Amino acid sequence: MGKFPLADAELAKISICKRCKGRNHAGAEKCRRCGYRALRPKKKDIKTKK
Repeated sequence: MGKFPLADAELAKISICKRCKGRNHAGAEKCRRCGYRALRPKKKDIKTKK
């Protein structure tokens, strides 16, 4: 997680479309950009550069 737990909690509510990688709100049943129904929760790990 990052430095700001409140911001991390808000980011965890986002769903990501498996087709177009669009961001959607947590209660979405389909993607707002392409209409695809397969959504996944946003990853909780933050990628860092090595």
